[in-house]
Amino acid sequence: MAIDHLNAGQTGFNFSLVEADSACGGTTAATAAQSLVDANVSAIAGAACSGATLGAIEVAKTGGVPMVSYASTSPAITNYDDGGYLFRVVPSDAQQGQALADTYAASGYTSPALISMTNDYGAGFADSFKANYAGDLCAEATYADGTTDFSSQVAAVTDNDCDSVVMITYANDG
Repeated sequence: MAIDHLNAGQTGFNFSLVEADSACGGTTAATAAQSLVDANVSAIAGAACSGATLGAIEVAKTGGVPMVSYASTSPAITNYDDGGYLFRVVPSDAQQGQALADTYAASGYTSPALISMTNDYGAGFADSFKANYAGDLCAEATYADGTTDFSSQVAAVTDNDCDSVVMITYANDG
């Protein structure tokens, strides 16, 4: 989690960077956010992970410090009572799942395998895709962060003669 500290000067604005690590965890993020609030920051850029954002927002809200998350996609953030202090610049997994299902339906393929991560991001996005896709999945396979052998996921696709694959992954696993 990183923030820019804003000091109004005679000729404009001066920014300084103050950093705190959320470790992608709610409890750690709350502690990190408290250290930023205690440092009298003007705004918080982050957290990147939805769980960390949800862990930090109560601290930021209580401290009157706005947060802008550039990567938190959990649908839980959409209607969270943040007091007007939380902003995100990415759509929720619910919207992304619907858009992916619509895009897939327009692709002309009809027998998708769904491969997704088992973390909150992958599971939530995959659930949204499945809820919005009108057809049947030919196969479904998941994997945990850090997986390096994807042979069982590939076998699920090839063993079921799927005509396509929908993947919900990070760029480095995809």
